[in-house]
Amino acid sequence: MKNKFPIAEIFDSIDGEGKRTGLMATFVRFAGCNLRCSYCDTAYALREEDAAERLTEDELLARIRAYPWKRVTLTGGEPLLQPIASLCAALGKEGYECNIETNGAVPLLEQRPPHLFYTMDWKCPDSGMEGAMREENFARLAACDVVKFVVGSRRDLCAMERVVRRRLSGPGAPRGYVSPVFGQIEPRALVEFVREKRLADVTVQVQLHKVIWPPDMRGV
Repeated sequence: MKNKFPIAEIFDSIDGEGKRTGLMATFVRFAGCNLRCSYCDTAYALREEDAAERLTEDELLARIRAYPWKRVTLTGGEPLLQPIASLCAALGKEGYECNIETNGAVPLLEQRPPHLFYTMDWKCPDSGMEGAMREENFARLAACDVVKFVVGSRRDLCAMERVVRRRLSGPGAPRGYVSPVFGQIEPRALVEFVREKRLADVTVQVQLHKVIWPPDMRGV
């Protein structure tokens, strides 16, 4: 019997953050997460039981192919809790650029399929999940990858700075992006911190989809 993936939702929209911000993509949100962040905005996908449907790999590929975009974002929940290596390899062979949005607390894939990059969300203290982060994941990141920090306070910003200086400097390092917890800290505080600390390679961002649509709207 073929494995079936627990799917919370499938939709197309712009990427709201990271290096593909503003570009159209197909989103596959898996149900089930091993973390419980204080600011989680996808609480409807925390448990596998939250799945709206269960699809085989072939069924999921068919749903992705129905959209016109050659960019796919696998998100959650936590997509790396699912056996997605074969799915990612199939997407790569078909010419899709695949972005895995992962929470930093699950091992990355042992083999990187073609056309794949990671957006790893490194948790800061206010999330309540900083202790779950896996430092060994940095060894599998490359210059094409993104490490994202979602911050709600100066304490979070200082934690971000420590990781940036230790892990995101030098040739071949992934790029760092920092965004505010929506409604908890003003974006300008991030800009001022980056300027103060001279973090020349950190990109300040906002969640663009929360600016365009209501912050709690799904499927965007």
